[in-house]
Amino acid sequence: MRFKILAGFFDRIEKVSSRLKMTDLLADLFKEADSDEIARVVYMSQGQLAPAYKQVEIGFGEKFVEEAIAKASGYDKGEVQKLFKKKGDLGLVAEELLGKRKQSSLFSAELTMEKVFRNLMKIASSEGKGSQPLKIKLLAELLNSASPLEARYLIRIPLGSLRLGVGDSTMMDAFAKNLLAEGKKEKGLVKEVRAKLKEKKKEKRADEFERKLRLRVREMIEAKYNVHSDLGSLAEKLKKHGLDGLKRISIQPGVPIRPTLAERLPSAKEIVEKLGKCAVESKYDGFRLAVHKDGSKVSIFSRRQENVTEMFPEIVEAARKQISVEDAIFEGEALAFNEETQEYYPFQVTIQRKRKYGIGKMAKEFPLTLFAFDLLYASGKNLMGLPFKERRERLGKVIGEGKTIVLTDAIVTDSAERMDQYFNESVEKGLEGIIAKDLNAKYIAGARKFSWIKLKRSYKGELSDTVDTVIIGFFKGKGKRTQFGLGGLLTAVYDEKSRSFKSLAKIGTGMSEEMLVELHKMLSKIKHSGKPKNVDSVLEPDVWVNPHYVIEVNADEITKSPVHTAGKRGEKPGFALRFPRLVKIRQDKGPEEATTVKEIVSMFKKQRHVKTGE
Repeated sequence: MRFKILAGFFDRIEKVSSRLKMTDLLADLFKEADSDEIARVVYMSQGQLAPAYKQVEIGFGEKFVEEAIAKASGYDKGEVQKLFKKKGDLGLVAEELLGKRKQSSLFSAELTMEKVFRNLMKIASSEGKGSQPLKIKLLAELLNSASPLEARYLIRIPLGSLRLGVGDSTMMDAFAKNLLAEGKKEKGLVKEVRAKLKEKKKEKRADEFERKLRLRVREMIEAKYNVHSDLGSLAEKLKKHGLDGLKRISIQPGVPIRPTLAERLPSAKEIVEKLGKCAVESKYDGFRLAVHKDGSKVSIFSRRQENVTEMFPEIVEAARKQISVEDAIFEGEALAFNEETQEYYPFQVTIQRKRKYGIGKMAKEFPLTLFAFDLLYASGKNLMGLPFKERRERLGKVIGEGKTIVLTDAIVTDSAERMDQYFNESVEKGLEGIIAKDLNAKYIAGARKFSWIKLKRSYKGELSDTVDTVIIGFFKGKGKRTQFGLGGLLTAVYDEKSRSFKSLAKIGTGMSEEMLVELHKMLSKIKHSGKPKNVDSVLEPDVWVNPHYVIEVNADEITKSPVHTAGKRGEKPGFALRFPRLVKIRQDKGPEEATTVKEIVSMFKKQRHVKTGE
């Protein structure tokens, strides 16, 4: 595929705001790609060169990109910087300057996907002395052969600012659209869908069938993605084998699995009414990690499927020594724990372990204990379909002697009184609370079900739990805060139906001066020239940012709001947080893992139920 075809699709996608039109364009793009290049098309459509867990980072700063643009266009660096200040987007700068370049390259050829990908991979892998001039040369080489439109995206990809708003969900929608015709030929699938149709009239029934079949194909694709989080690999198998390609995808050590998530209920009594006799584990406030052991090779992934193996050397070593089977995938919560005093350190201490430098020193100062709670795979067998009680029993058997990896503390009960007692015991130890688990439930990757229910310690005020919100913009601040460049945040929650972020709160408290400086530095790197396409907000911050960072927020209660869009339907108002305070940055969560609009509505109803005593 020629790169200009990809750039043309990117340009069209960037111009549409409708999610359906974006999906149609992506589906058309995937049809254009051959099976040997579709993985690269998928990765580059998300501004990447590989799935996130492979840690392939281009790592190009703005200054170096400016040099490459100057080198390819013939303009000096000062002219490039001046135009950048005006446009705020180096992609647009490259597009304009290469459209009126002062010099022509002696060597230029039409860009292919293979050439672009090869150069960008060389840029990503170049390290050490002399690497920066080489990176500039490799990027300038691409720009020499690029049209102005191609230049826009050649620059945005290395900078991680593609701005298409294409998420994993939209990708899978596009795959499903392309496989719909094949789905209609699958007799078993057609029979399954027809059995669920409700419409009686022939025309409406045909539309309903089309819609539900596409949804079912989409569900099948997502089910595989949940256990093999590599969209490029998935696309390649679907391109080569169609729906049969799904049968070729299975759980595999070294490829992250999307974690199952817990629902919430406000009391032990309601949990027992929901689950009956259940396992109850202490809820630890640390890093949720998935450990993959494949012989002597150990990989560790965060709940966002990031590869964090190098950050936790003591867990890697413990997995080699303590896990008795040759291969395994298990989950646990890692936190700093003082074995001598039996003291759980607060999250603020544990979070210091998430770093790229000084790892050895911090590992000695604050060694982590991994409290393991689920076994998904062992000795070549997928265990996710087994009941939780059997998975936990097997987990206990594969963990050998040692102090770094231990089984979570837990009880089994059908008594609300005993559950409350255990909850209080956990809180007294400094833990967050408890998680109750259905003894007979399967592990459903990527799902939020009532098979796991969390009960966290209450805070002052009516809101009995914190909310994980996504930063969508910031305000520059007034008075003393102007010196930090940031005075407040505009945050949102995720709406699963529209796959967009709906505003929920303006936050100005809970931030130290150091945090204000750090937040400004972080958010300035993901600024957006206007409101991102996947954001729904009436309020306008001074600076919009791409939805990326998740923060945990405490508040007095959830109230109805005429200005926020979370939960807003037609003329009915949305919801907002009353007196929100920032608790911490959730580096372990991605934006689509934040609290959902559905959860906010549910929390609001439970809050009112408690408040009125009805």
